Amino acid sequence: MKAKHIVSVLMFGLIIYTQASVSYSQNPTDPQKFSFNFRKSPTFGLKGGILMSTITGDEAIDRYAKKSGPQIGFTGAVYFHPMLSLRGELNYESKGGKFANHEMNMNLHYATLPVYLKFNFTRDPELYIYGGGYGSYLISANTKGTYEIIIKDDFKSVAINENITASMNNFDAGIIAGLGVQGRFNRQIDIFLDFRYTWGLINLDNNTAEFRYNFNHEQFWPEQNVTKPKNQAFMLTTGFIIYLIRR
Repeated sequence: MKAKHIVSVLMFGLIIYTQASVSYSQNPTDPQKFSFNFRKSPTFGLKGGILMSTITGDEAIDRYAKKSGPQIGFTGAVYFHPMLSLRGELNYESKGGKFANHEMNMNLHYATLPVYLKFNFTRDPELYIYGGGYGSYLISANTKGTYEIIIKDDFKSVAINENITASMNNFDAGIIAGLGVQGRFNRQIDIFLDFRYTWGLINLDNNTAEFRYNFNHEQFWPEQNVTKPKNQAFMLTTGFIIYLIRR
């Protein structure tokens, strides 16, 4: 997943927009096809759902075991064309991962700003896909749970609740892609169901921890390899959209 994927999404959106505009210019008076088209006003809405996340690039974290957390926030859009819109959100997201050999979670709490292009295939309900990017600011982070240490020939379970915010990069950024369905509730409100995948591009570790960025204890065992840990998440959300001008 590189910057060229973002460019591809943007180019796809521009092509769709150009083709739709040409079609409209050729049939500007067809009420069956276009009477609804140019009544879409800017929108805003609320959303919430569940987020399943993990961290790649850290052998202590089980990348296949997903940590669940909430995502809640605001969404808004402006339309270039009835089938193509630019959308932005402001969300709280709880990301992180589960440790592979211990009953511990790494919990990362973010304020996130996604921006993306959304393309609708159908009218009502709207089936859509979208792609773009996100930027996140780390509010707080901690490692919580229990781990085992060896004392002579015995294993001892130790409880931990460690603030690791200072050991983490404050910012994260990455790529998002998703699909969903949006349907009309009344003349001013739509409801939607949305599925999203996010891929982080920023190294989470700021290399300031003495022993390990996500668990700064000398007794931690075993000490797996850390390369460049990054966020990865799936999200399922729902909510409602309000049109500023009734349709």
